[in-house]
Amino acid sequence: MYSHRELVIITPMKTKIDQLLAKVDRVLDRCLADDTDVTDFARHRAFRWDGACRALTPISRPVHIHPDRLLGIDAIKHEVLRNTKSFVHGGKANNILLWGERGTGKSSLIKSLLTAFNKTPLRMIQVYRHDILSITSLYDMIAGHRSYRCILFIDDLSFEESQTDYKEMKTIMDGGIEDIPDNILFYATSNRKHLIPTRFSDNASDEIRPSDTVEEKISLADRFGLSFGFYHFSEETYLKIAAFYAAEYGVPATGKQLERMAIRWALEAGSQNGRTAEQFAKNAAVKD
Repeated sequence: MYSHRELVIITPMKTKIDQLLAKVDRVLDRCLADDTDVTDFARHRAFRWDGACRALTPISRPVHIHPDRLLGIDAIKHEVLRNTKSFVHGGKANNILLWGERGTGKSSLIKSLLTAFNKTPLRMIQVYRHDILSITSLYDMIAGHRSYRCILFIDDLSFEESQTDYKEMKTIMDGGIEDIPDNILFYATSNRKHLIPTRFSDNASDEIRPSDTVEEKISLADRFGLSFGFYHFSEETYLKIAAFYAAEYGVPATGKQLERMAIRWALEAGSQNGRTAEQFAKNAAVKD
């Protein structure tokens, strides 16, 4: 017989074990649910990486965004397309990091590559932040499909100061002593330029070489050969984007009336970017 005191201790432990087993069951169900040939690059252009199952899941409805719809970022768009074109055709290319203001088109620009390079060997694999440490398992899968060029897309990549995953991520991107297949590139977005918070206090420690702390924090961002910053849009650029979407969605207002409506919407939203402009146009297009 267990005493009342022993039951109080055992019951929470049993609950935790049950919860853990339930999570394991869900993972196993997900891993066994699909018998599709998930590495069929001939049939699918986009995939999602499942780090728990070490499996690629085909995306049957890839997003369709044309680069021409992304306004206000022409210089960056040109460089990203140029780098990707070289990669697709087997030339030299760099990993890319797009960082900066929210809603300015960072993620949309990378997604638009699926449209810009449709009917080419380009394939895109989305990797979620919590699966990045399993990326090395992808290398053998992709290396067996040398005729295809694979972009590993990591959206909203960043690390908190307490996290040390970024150290492993550096090795993953460099390959360590493993040769990374030449048909792989990393494209990532982040709100942070260096992916990890950097502070003035990093230079005010009692270390003999305090600069080492800063160097360690920014070393991951250095793995991206091309890094582009996205900044707050000017009012002129915002209004141009708002007018573009308004015409596309059939908003009846035009000219100064449309501008006043768009500016009022931006003030209420607290932001003046491409995402806000599209949200404004969608709302203005709604019939009363």
